[in-house]
Amino acid sequence: MPFDVRYTLCCATPVVAVLLSAPAAVAQPLFPYTDENCGHTTVYEGPPERAVTLSNNATEMMLALGLEDHMVGTSYMANLRISPQYEEAYNQVPILSPLVATTEQLIEVEADFVYAGYPDGFSESRHTRDQLHDLGMKTRLNTEGCNLGKFGFDELYAEIRSVAAIFGVPERGEALIADMQDRMSEIQAVIAGQEAIPVFIFNGGEDTPRAVLGNTMLSHVVGRAGGRNILGDVDNRYGSTSWEQIVDNAPEYIVVFYSGTASGQVVADPDTDLAQARIEVLRANPIIASVPAVEQDNFVTISSVIGQPGPSSVDALERLARAFHPDAFAD
Repeated sequence: MPFDVRYTLCCATPVVAVLLSAPAAVAQPLFPYTDENCGHTTVYEGPPERAVTLSNNATEMMLALGLEDHMVGTSYMANLRISPQYEEAYNQVPILSPLVATTEQLIEVEADFVYAGYPDGFSESRHTRDQLHDLGMKTRLNTEGCNLGKFGFDELYAEIRSVAAIFGVPERGEALIADMQDRMSEIQAVIAGQEAIPVFIFNGGEDTPRAVLGNTMLSHVVGRAGGRNILGDVDNRYGSTSWEQIVDNAPEYIVVFYSGTASGQVVADPDTDLAQARIEVLRANPIIASVPAVEQDNFVTISSVIGQPGPSSVDALERLARAFHPDAFAD
């Protein structure tokens, strides 16, 4: 029920009157805000007004916080699809490039803030953060990309709070976190008591399989969904393994992770050309034919839109939990 100041002033009890006469708490100013991020210190005197995102999960983060009015461009969605809950807001923002926006494109739209969800956005071959800072653009990198160790929901919540603070909307950050926590609690209540199953997270490769390792949000999500990444103890984000190691660990499920590009080029249909193609590689490999996941055709696909750390990480959690423990969701 709204607090009616007029009613209180005319009809206040002595206790209420005393409370009204007490000095009001002084709200902390939102700016200047100092952002400490991956070795870079950036001071914001006010919220950015011309932001550009360099990855799909960074785009979803901005949209989940209701910041589309502060955006002048997105990039690096390739031919993947934005999560349905953000589609309407996404359609209001120009798409600068299906790949990472170039320095020239950032200059053309007069970007004042550039946000990347993973390290591909900032590199010597494209533009470093220092180079963009010299051009008057403030930057941020999702902290999973710093590769500082394990990354999970607590770290993701800190990322949400940082982005919300940069734009002066901390209350939106807290609301988003609360919503994610509620959904996660509901999912984990359903799978409570289920035994964790061994899972291999496949990131492509035919002669040598590439894997998603322990220092990633996706590895953490697999664990929270009732799985156990067989390479989750490896202190890195991505790397290679061997078919023989997969056989030795006998995963009961294989998560097929994919983006929208191959060899730096946009693919026409990522769901078919990458996700399903990778499943066919696994099915056709005689070395792993006896692995339980392959024998039972237990594959689940996760695109980078929900597999990278962002507001849709909870969608990945639900998708995996339902795949790993279908009986728990039968009702």
